[in-house]
Amino acid sequence: MNKYDSLTLKQQLNKEGHYWVEKPERAELIIVNTCAVRLHAENRALGRLKTLIGLKKRRSNIQIGIMGCVAQELGAKLFGILHGIDFVVGTDQVDVIADIASGVLEPATYTNVNSDFFGLDTSAFIPKNQVSSFVTIMRGCNNLCSYCIVPYVRGRERSKPEREILSEIQQNINRGIKEIILLGQNVNSYKYGNIYFHNLLRSIITINGVKRLRFVTNHPKDFSDEILDIVKEYSQIIPPAFHLPLQSGSDKILSAMNRKYDLKHYMKMIENIYQRFSNAAISTDIIVGFPGETEHDFKVTLETMRAVKFAGSFSFRYSVRPGTYAASLEDDVPEKTKIGRLQQIIDLSIKLAEKYSQELIGTVQQVLVNGIDKKDPSLFKGTAPSGRNVLIVTHKSLENGDIIPVYIESATAWVLKGRDNSLC
Repeated sequence: MNKYDSLTLKQQLNKEGHYWVEKPERAELIIVNTCAVRLHAENRALGRLKTLIGLKKRRSNIQIGIMGCVAQELGAKLFGILHGIDFVVGTDQVDVIADIASGVLEPATYTNVNSDFFGLDTSAFIPKNQVSSFVTIMRGCNNLCSYCIVPYVRGRERSKPEREILSEIQQNINRGIKEIILLGQNVNSYKYGNIYFHNLLRSIITINGVKRLRFVTNHPKDFSDEILDIVKEYSQIIPPAFHLPLQSGSDKILSAMNRKYDLKHYMKMIENIYQRFSNAAISTDIIVGFPGETEHDFKVTLETMRAVKFAGSFSFRYSVRPGTYAASLEDDVPEKTKIGRLQQIIDLSIKLAEKYSQELIGTVQQVLVNGIDKKDPSLFKGTAPSGRNVLIVTHKSLENGDIIPVYIESATAWVLKGRDNSLC
């Protein structure tokens, strides 16, 4: 989501006559887009800003600003934390940055909540030869998971009008994009008027030129059979690859996290997916060491991961996030225990990912070509429907955006290698 916001801002500033420089030392305007979902990310962003502010000692004409979730969370307090910062722009005020850059607005704090803000009125910047692009369809979150700061810094859910989404996608297609990735804190809860997420998917499919369509992130409580039906109907365009954050296999911990589903519900959803798509790529998020997590709770999570056969996992150890409900709970799992559990999760994730990839050996995958491999320029590279990176052996001259059949000959956890099937 932050990457999308940064790319749309870059496109807007380009349109207004500003130009991008590769090194901050050459810039007159420096903006750091921040994430507050974990305290570690916030601290890294503040540390980076302090380093950048040091550039002012040599060039006093530099303006430095902070945008995104940390800006929304801390607001004007940042002027006391970051001596030398010029402006603070929250999640709903990104459109003021162009006016600050042009001198129309004074550098200041802009963190008012604007529930009508759906992002900048432009599509994201698209580098030459890029074939994929993000499109945000909604902002905010209503779920209030007890460990999560997002609803407090990005606001409550609001869905972007369908016509604006379709218009942005058409602009991207006109600029050479082949793959659209829909973004939202919870895309499944998209609703604008009487249009639900599955309706939106069907509308997007009708746009000529959309070769592949993906979406993140899903919430298990809202993931529906209607979504699966659409994917089944258009599986050549919408791959059966679903990111479905589990967080924990323990009902006790899920309840404490306020996830609004239990393990039975989650496993029924997984069963429904595999009934339709035996080759589905299901990925997840896992948090270990949440307050109250016992060894039994943790073991249930490991068992659940094995049962689901996740194709990929993003895993984290719990850390207290000020401003969330969970911050009021006793952080009672020792740090050493958290680290040990996290390593077990990572080890299992890699084993499951390797198993998933190995099972693709001998199959033909429809691969979206997106360039030439940097390590071996004799190979093209692309992405399989599962999202796996693919190295392609071919004697043909391929174009970025081509979708070609590739016979998979070998695999590691995250990378497949194969031969252009027309050569086999």
